[in-house]
Amino acid sequence: MNGTSMPQSPEPLWRKTATMPQFPPLTQDIEADVAVAGAGMAGIVTAYLLANEGYKTILFDAGSIANGTSGHTTAKITAQHGLIYDELIQHIGKEKASLYYKANETAASFIEQTILKHGIRCDFLRQDAFLYTNSDAYIEKLEKEMQAYETLGIPGEWIGSLPDGIPGKKAVKMAGQAQFHPLSY
Repeated sequence: MNGTSMPQSPEPLWRKTATMPQFPPLTQDIEADVAVAGAGMAGIVTAYLLANEGYKTILFDAGSIANGTSGHTTAKITAQHGLIYDELIQHIGKEKASLYYKANETAASFIEQTILKHGIRCDFLRQDAFLYTNSDAYIEKLEKEMQAYETLGIPGEWIGSLPDGIPGKKAVKMAGQAQFHPLSY
């Protein structure tokens, strides 16, 4: 490093629009069946599931609740993670690529069912997800991704224009994905 500091990114929207509980540091020993380290979304959900199964569970974090990845997420709940499915098929095969998709869909369903079960007000909304390009050179990669969707039975669609006037030459749409306010969740 040349002595200059990295610019600080702005505080994410999620942290500005949700009040997270604060807890004092642990000052005494406690007993539990399971200790979950990390109070991000994965840790919180893990502790929730364990507690629901009857385990005496503690959740702890060295910092603030959901201040890492969970507090800085894009808030998408999606099985569409870039040009992944063609790559997965090529490197690990159709069966494992399909399992990856199904695992992501199962997770999205779990989130939606948890929201409904507990009446969580977190702006959950089903939305389509899009991979798109403004470059002719990228169109072939999108075509291969769409072929991967078809191979795996992923509901997708090859489209020529994006909604809301977003500029793009071609796009692949994955239907029925979602978004939410992750810290309200």
